[in-house]
This record gives sequence, structure tokens and C-alpha cells, in this order.
Amino acid sequence: MKTVKIVKALITIGVIIGVISFIPSCIETTRKPIVKLGIDMLEERGFDILQGKTVGILTNQAGVNGRGELTWKLLKDAPGISLKAIFAPVHGLEGRYMSLETFYHDEVDNIPVYSVFASNSRPKDEWLQGIDAMVIDLQGLGIRYYNYWAAMVYTMVACFTKGIEVIVLDRPNPLSGNYIGGPIMDRENTSVWGPIVDLPLFYGLTIGELAKYCKSLKADEIFAFPRKETGVPYSGLQVSQEIMDQGKLTVIPMEGWKRGMRWEDTGLKWKQTSPNIVNLQSAYEYAFLSFATFVTSNYGHDNCNFIKLEPDWRRSLPFHRFYSKYTTPKNIVRYIYESLKDNKVGFTLSPSTSTDLYVDISVKDIRKTLPASFGLAMLALAQKCARFYFIDDDDYFYFATHIGDKELAERLRSKELVNVAYFLRKWKEQSLQFIEKAKLYWMYD
Repeated sequence: MKTVKIVKALITIGVIIGVISFIPSCIETTRKPIVKLGIDMLEERGFDILQGKTVGILTNQAGVNGRGELTWKLLKDAPGISLKAIFAPVHGLEGRYMSLETFYHDEVDNIPVYSVFASNSRPKDEWLQGIDAMVIDLQGLGIRYYNYWAAMVYTMVACFTKGIEVIVLDRPNPLSGNYIGGPIMDRENTSVWGPIVDLPLFYGLTIGELAKYCKSLKADEIFAFPRKETGVPYSGLQVSQEIMDQGKLTVIPMEGWKRGMRWEDTGLKWKQTSPNIVNLQSAYEYAFLSFATFVTSNYGHDNCNFIKLEPDWRRSLPFHRFYSKYTTPKNIVRYIYESLKDNKVGFTLSPSTSTDLYVDISVKDIRKTLPASFGLAMLALAQKCARFYFIDDDDYFYFATHIGDKELAERLRSKELVNVAYFLRKWKEQSLQFIEKAKLYWMYD
């Protein structure tokens, strides 16, 4: 990833985030679950809709029932079901691969495991041979570029093309069903990280609701923007309207989940979803800070965690050099507050009391923060502090396909400074339009 120019100009803006606390969101509940997952409901029914079928499953280590038992193992051991193949998204079946690593083929309990990621984002026809039904059990974060949901879409399209039924086992959106906003995905920026047009960065849907929403879209809303040289979409998603219309999708709903619930309200135990999302605290940190990590190195894909707390990394020479050259924690606090004005709800910033190099962040309730607002303000500050172009042509594709908003990406590439208030208004209006479409597929009050 060619990010040298971005790193040199912006490395300090990203790492000055010191201690982030979520009160009390980092405390996971130990009470009895009040929500039954889709897999729990299917299990109670004796796996009735899978009886007599040869099955594949798209899942990973976070695909568990309320007792913490792996869904793929439950299917393997269930009478009347033949589990033929397992499909795993980015990070693999056990969640041990980093985001830029991948695998092609693995095996567990004599069952083949296929990677649904990168060049193999769409399952190959030969992998689907002999499968009657594809079960999907993936725990997302409700964030567009945390793209397990994209693996679901690719798998749905592949299965619909082969006439295979898709069964999605529903799971909570950890951020609640009401946390919706941030930049939408413009058609020009669709890719494997976001193949659906007009989807907000925070979409407020469960995985089952999102499956129904995607199934309802017109084929040209699923196509990624075509490459000029070949005409083939960047995402590789090519499907006819007829296939989408005829595809069979079943969603097994949860019991007891409400739209206003965050994860800790469910009573369910959090299961690590990927190498860096190890607990509920890190899930909320990612939701709040990940948009801001676009001002650090490799867009958050380096060996540091999302909030850059490693002592060895923050003591590196580039940090001290560019920190002293460009800005101070006090200036950052002042700029963020001034740029967000009335939108700085739900979090507080202060220069760190433990060191003069950092800014501490306290988030009382992420649901009260305006989606992506802090990250946008950080991007604007980084652009303002940069002494040369914020982003060059070599970096632009990766940057734009994650942000989604073409106008913002172009503005960051130019010398024209980002107007934070303008983009916050724009995203709010776009989110309201999305809600009007998406609520047709809500399954919960």
C-alpha cells in the first residue's frame, strides 16, 4: 500500500489519540441472555428447514449460539443434515489471519474450508457443487467497511446464480438498529469493500435485515463501478435482475431483540470477531475511531491497534518530529470542538494528564455521537496540517473505496479544505433517505 506521503504528513494526528474510555459500554454483561439468536431459534426448531439437505455455511469463530457453541459444528452434528463445505470471510474460519492475509483452501474435521475474500470474494462454482442450501452466520459491527456483510452479498449472488437457497441466521447490530449515518457509498467508489450503492458507513441493520435489503435492490445497485479498461466491475459482482428476483432467501429472526439495543443490552457474551476486535470495548473503539485512522499509516492495516497505543510505536522518531512540527494536543481539542460545534455530543476530549503528547477521549454513549463526525473532523484537521497534497493518485483508489463519498475523497485530494459542517449536513440528509428505503425491511421494533 503506497501511503508514504500520507504517513509523513499525518502520522502525528493519528497517534495523539491517547486513552479512550467507554462508560459503561466497555463492561460486558454477565446476566442471562434476553435475546435468542437466529441459530438458537433454528436449533429450537430442530433445524427443520435443513432436514434432508446438503448444506454449506459461511461463518467464522464468532458464529456461535447463545451457549457459545460454534454454528458449523452444530450443523455437522445435527441429524438429517450433511455439511459439505465451510466458507470463511476475511480473517478465516478461526479469525487468525490479518486483513491483508488470505488463504485459498483449508480443512477442518475433513470438511473443506474456502476463503471468500479478495480475488475469491465470490465463491467459485465448483465449491458450490452439490450444495442445496447455504447457511450464513456472521457477526458484523454495523460498519460498512467492516465487510463481513460483503462476503454475504457475494455468496448470495453466487448461490442465487446456481439456484441454491440462502438461509441467514440473524444477529444483533452491536451499535443498535438506530445508529445510522456517515458517508454513503457512491457508485464510482464501490468495490470489494463496499459493493452496494448508497449504503451509509453506519447502516443500522442486522445482518438478516441487510440481506433482505440487498436482495431487494436492482441489479445495477449491486454492480460495482466498471473498470474503464475492461468494463468489468471492480467488485466482480455481475448478476442479472432475473437471478436476483428469483433467488430464494430465508432469514431466521432473533427473539427478544429491539432496535434500541446495544450489544450489552442483549445479555449475550461477546465473541472475538477479528484479530483486532477482541472484546466489546474494541468494537466500540473501532466504531468511533476507525474513520479517523485514515489519517494514520496504511489506513489502520499495520501491526498497531486501532487507537495506536503501543509504547514503542508512539515513541518512534517520526511521531516526535511531526508532532512538534505541526500541532499540539490543545490545538487538536480546540479544532475538533470548533469544527463540530453543536455536533460534539456523546464524547469529550482533553489533553492527556499522563503525558503532554496525547489527547484523551471519553465516550459515554456511542449512540449519542453523530456517526463519523469525529473521524471527519480528524481528516479535516490532518488535511489542514499537511504541507503537501493529502493524498496522491496511487493512494486514491483504496482511500476512496473505504470512505465511499466521492466528493469528500476528491476534496481531500485537492488543496481545497474540507468543510466539516457541509459534509455532516449532507450525510444527515442522505441517511434519512436511506432510512426510508431500509425500514421496509426492518424485522424488529
